[in-house]
Amino acid sequence: MNTILDQKIDSLVQEILPAMKDIRRIIHANPELSGEEVETNSLIRRELAKIGTVQVLPPFIGTDAVALLYGKKGGENKYNVTLRADIDALPMQEESGVEYASKIPGKMHGCGHDGHTACVLGAAFVLSRLTEEFNGSVRFVFQPGEERGALARFLVGKGALENPSPDAVYALHAHSTVPVGTVKTMAGTLMSGITCFKITLEGMSSIRSEPEKAVDAVIATANLITQMNTLISNKVSPLDSAIIDFAKVEAFNPAGDAAGKGILTGHIRYLKNSTGETLRNSISSIVKGLEVSMGVKGTCEFEEEYRTSTNAESCVELLKRITIGKYGEKMFQYMPQPSMGSEDFCYFLEKAPGAFFNLGGGVDKAYCHNPKFDFNDDSLVYGITLMVHLALETLQELEMGKKF
Repeated sequence: MNTILDQKIDSLVQEILPAMKDIRRIIHANPELSGEEVETNSLIRRELAKIGTVQVLPPFIGTDAVALLYGKKGGENKYNVTLRADIDALPMQEESGVEYASKIPGKMHGCGHDGHTACVLGAAFVLSRLTEEFNGSVRFVFQPGEERGALARFLVGKGALENPSPDAVYALHAHSTVPVGTVKTMAGTLMSGITCFKITLEGMSSIRSEPEKAVDAVIATANLITQMNTLISNKVSPLDSAIIDFAKVEAFNPAGDAAGKGILTGHIRYLKNSTGETLRNSISSIVKGLEVSMGVKGTCEFEEEYRTSTNAESCVELLKRITIGKYGEKMFQYMPQPSMGSEDFCYFLEKAPGAFFNLGGGVDKAYCHNPKFDFNDDSLVYGITLMVHLALETLQELEMGKKF
């Protein structure tokens, strides 16, 4: 690690840290849900406009903010590193008790996206003062709708990662239960994919005194649930992992006592995209079987919102080297196994090698998606610093011919 440059980065981070803390708290107090991040987006764009060397692009899907910063070091600007922050909040009532708590009933930043935004925004300010130190470009993506709807798939689909295409992508996530600033991640499969399903079974309603005239959708739906509960043991290897959960069961009885229509919704989680395909096909087969055995007409609707997230080993190793070199060996931890949680950063990781990592917020802090959760401001200095080093050192290694 270049000592002089390292000291310069530290100085610049300390210089902008108070402003990033204030911005983080403003965002926290004014949470907006997925796809509704109008004011959050406006704030981010106002801040980016203060950086004269940053090119802020028009929105791709409405409430996103994407900006490019080009280096001035000799050579062609042919490499790109992309840093991403999610910006949406959760539909939860905050109970943190902090003075800057949510002003909006039923909405809160319960997953740390306010902190993620401050980290990437802070990295943009610091890197804008270091353009003489790198060639290539850094893209800053402030992405709406991570929590609901996986809007990254639409953002990426609209070309937010094009011109130039990224050579590496990075994102961080607030993580309780580990010391402040600790980096925790792993190479390879990191998080699960999710398919949402909606299955409709059309039967025939009838009064209960004449059951022979009915095709009872309640019984058919119960049969469907029973058969789906066997799929993990019958269709998924014991060495693989998958989950089927049922979110809602509805029965409709418009004309009589026996319900003529049933709707079942839920989710499938899996660590291999191929396992997701197997389970979707198996569910479709069960529904077709019910048409024969019980006389219901079935339709299946599947939406794969999140695909599996896979970290590149080379990017994780660079992150490890930076973390240990900067903060010591105790500040980097490997995850013992993948998480069954999901992230739409998966769509970035499908476009380029990269690393998604957890950033420690303290062992005694409430976990995310909890009404008492709050991003720890003490983590900001680590998040900003790591993002800056990842951008600079990735670009440097790309210039030296390394393939990520």
